[in-house]
Amino acid sequence: MHYQVARRIICCLLLLLTAAIAGAQDRGDEQYSFTFRGDPLSRALESIAEQTQTDMVYDPQIVEGISVYARIEEEGVPGILREVLGATDLDFLTLSSGTVVIVRKVSDAPSYGSYSGKIVDSYTGEPLPGATVMLKNASGGTSTGKNGHFMLNRMVSGSYNIVFSYIGYEAVYKTIEIEARQDYREIIAMKPQPVDIEPVVVTGHLPQVSAAGDGGEQSISPNSAWASAGRMQDAIRSLSLFSGVQYGLPLTDMHLQGGKRGEHRILLDGVPVYNPYSFGRMFSAFSPYAISNVRLFKAGYGTPEGSQIAGLINLKHDVKDTGDPEVTFQADPLSLNLRGRLSFPAGRDSAFSVMGAARSNYWKVYREPTLDQTLRQWDDLDPLLTNVLVDSDNDATLYDPREHHSAVRFYDLHLASEYEFNPYKTLFGSLYLGENEVSTDLLRQATSPQGIPEYLYARDAYHWNNFMGQLTYSQLLSPRLDMSARLSYSSNQFNHRYLLGTSNNPIIPMMAGTSAEAVYSDFQTAIRNDLVPNQRSRNSIRHAIFQTDGTYSFTPRFRVEGGLQFDYVASEVNLSDLFYLPTLSDQRSALFSSYLRGSLRKGEYWKFTLGNRLTYVSMARRLYTEPRGSIQYDRPDSGIGYWSVRLAGGLYRQFVNQFEITNPGPTSLVPSFTVWSHAGLSERPKAWHLSNSFHVEPTEHTRLSLEWFYKWQPATYMVSYDNLLQGEAINRSDMGAFAESTEMTNMGMGMRLHQSLADTRAKVILGYDFNYNRICLDRQFGRSLPASWAEPHRFQLRTMWHLFPGVTAVAKWQSILGRSWGFRQSYYNYLLYEGEYNFGDFDFTHPENDRLDPFHQLDLSFLYRPSSETLDLELRLDLINLLDRRNTIDWSLQPMHEGDGGETYEIRKRSLPGFHPSLSIRLDL
Repeated sequence: MHYQVARRIICCLLLLLTAAIAGAQDRGDEQYSFTFRGDPLSRALESIAEQTQTDMVYDPQIVEGISVYARIEEEGVPGILREVLGATDLDFLTLSSGTVVIVRKVSDAPSYGSYSGKIVDSYTGEPLPGATVMLKNASGGTSTGKNGHFMLNRMVSGSYNIVFSYIGYEAVYKTIEIEARQDYREIIAMKPQPVDIEPVVVTGHLPQVSAAGDGGEQSISPNSAWASAGRMQDAIRSLSLFSGVQYGLPLTDMHLQGGKRGEHRILLDGVPVYNPYSFGRMFSAFSPYAISNVRLFKAGYGTPEGSQIAGLINLKHDVKDTGDPEVTFQADPLSLNLRGRLSFPAGRDSAFSVMGAARSNYWKVYREPTLDQTLRQWDDLDPLLTNVLVDSDNDATLYDPREHHSAVRFYDLHLASEYEFNPYKTLFGSLYLGENEVSTDLLRQATSPQGIPEYLYARDAYHWNNFMGQLTYSQLLSPRLDMSARLSYSSNQFNHRYLLGTSNNPIIPMMAGTSAEAVYSDFQTAIRNDLVPNQRSRNSIRHAIFQTDGTYSFTPRFRVEGGLQFDYVASEVNLSDLFYLPTLSDQRSALFSSYLRGSLRKGEYWKFTLGNRLTYVSMARRLYTEPRGSIQYDRPDSGIGYWSVRLAGGLYRQFVNQFEITNPGPTSLVPSFTVWSHAGLSERPKAWHLSNSFHVEPTEHTRLSLEWFYKWQPATYMVSYDNLLQGEAINRSDMGAFAESTEMTNMGMGMRLHQSLADTRAKVILGYDFNYNRICLDRQFGRSLPASWAEPHRFQLRTMWHLFPGVTAVAKWQSILGRSWGFRQSYYNYLLYEGEYNFGDFDFTHPENDRLDPFHQLDLSFLYRPSSETLDLELRLDLINLLDRRNTIDWSLQPMHEGDGGETYEIRKRSLPGFHPSLSIRLDL
């Protein structure tokens, strides 16, 4: 009996054991899928154990501080664990009971290899600078340099899981085997996600493992659907989408985070262009169809970018290798654009690509009515300035319009080519030539007290030209070293001529004509004979640069970047005598600079950079230093989604300076003209930066970016109107003839929210910028004041809706509040020194109280892009200023004569155009 009971018990145990083994085998054969984006290893193991119903044991200390980046599809438990633990020093054992035990690997002394390569766009082959290369267990990682090269050196031999990420591109996951003393090299092609902004990730705060796919935070293709509405496409105007960029209103300057216009530099392929605007600052001087992207460097940027107080904006020529020849034709109300591109193989691993683009206007054939009328309004005669400048028996208010003529001409040519010896060695060259001019002629008539007709004539003419050429060689020399070298030259020249005279001037021959047309012709003759009083302003600058850069990878955690640069700068400033005292300055200087920066990844989420820049100025015989650094923390696995925070700052100097001199002409179209100087300074302009930015992605459809900055400028320079108007004793060939030192404080914050709706068919961008600045103006006003260009509050709302296949609607709202310095700049900077600053109840001694009305504008654009296999067509309709608001640029004063001989004044507003539509067409063949 006992034997039978024992046999039954043994049989039951065997059955239970067999069932357990079969169940374990069934679970071992079952397939599972997991996705981990920076999850702690302990949490990943718990998730695996729970979902697979596997008993798992391990020492919590051996998994501490390890994160998992893995995408696993349809794998059994052993395969899952090998994938998760593959890039760590951990392994697993499976006991006969089915329990999994996580243990440390037992191995011999480690051997090392390296991994390097290049990350490119899978469609165009264009390198992707700033892309992230991250080891999945966060034991190391790097980012690509400006040529798209990456280097991971001194990697312990074994298996590695690596994720490649770049905002706007689908992440790439790879597993590689590193063998002892092996140099593993490959090309990584990343596929662009279907987005509306073609991004190039900002070089400053670069999120390391971003989940969002709707575009880069601080860069934009100039041809994207988000582009600002206007009569003509613009390569840089759409940067106003981004925090800290103040640009977009006609006749206004660009400012970065409240800085002066001259405190940032615009580059084309890394080469400075000193006259980057066309047609009186109304558009950029570059064809947008020659530019592939625009990259932005703001407060806290790194040492490799150079020396500028506010930052840099770098435009890159479009030399994409798309395989097939391309021809693009585009027309809008002001210009014609033509671009061609060709690529072909030059060997087994080599290829050659070339792009040419040209843009020109046709003002003589067709004058866009809204712009023509706007020029007439902006060219109106200012009576206060006229009475100061013109010796006449007639008050300027008595002159009635008789003739008005305007001329607009611009063109630009771009040529860029790239020869790729192999994927890791490239020669890139580009040329740019641009020229533009705008002029207005005005004739007015009055009757003298003696009944004799008197005519007043004014001409305001501007001419700018630019040239830029550069040649860049880059090569990934070894798995440790990436090198590049560039030789460049740029030349920029500006000429301004203002003429103002009346028919009773004794040096002008008596007007023979009896009609306004004849008198106008007589004035043209007098101009050719140089008999009409005029102000000539000329400035030229030539800049040659040789620079070389290199990046050396010591380990997957640590790399060093360094570079050398030689600059030769020559400039000339020449102001003749009508408004300002004659000034002639001819300068030559050489600069030698170098930089060194180290980047270290610490732990799972930290990244540190620290560097210094040294510059020796030949004329000053002095060495200047610029230490800079940053700290970044990325957290992919938080409860609020992926987020990243960055703190950066340091010392920033400036060695080539730009000055905006107010144009006092009574009919001046452009408020100021630009001159450049780089010598004769007692102290070089400098600024201390502190910037902080926060980036969070709660979901793949939502992205929020916040930033704030503080800039203290203990030494900066501004135009000295006291020296220009009253400095007879000053050396007129020195920079002190038109400049003086001062200091400025600048701080602000910005917010951008990107949201996708309706299954990404709709997108919204909401933005707000706040800026506070104070500049010391003791000599002019006796106190510190907000800067004349300040925009304390700027609001933006942009929406994009894909209505139908091929049809997109984009609405753009912008509001600017708090602008001061309401009168023309010449009132504060010219009339004030002429002793004319009290007119009735108005004076020009408190510009902070002269507040302009809020600026509000709504634009609506419709884009039609039909699908076709033979050609790419885009029709764009822009409804500009849809609410027909007359937004004010500035004020002038109009005298109102009263019957008792008294005189009062009222404000006359110079405003932007009201509602006007614009149609453009683009055709790609």
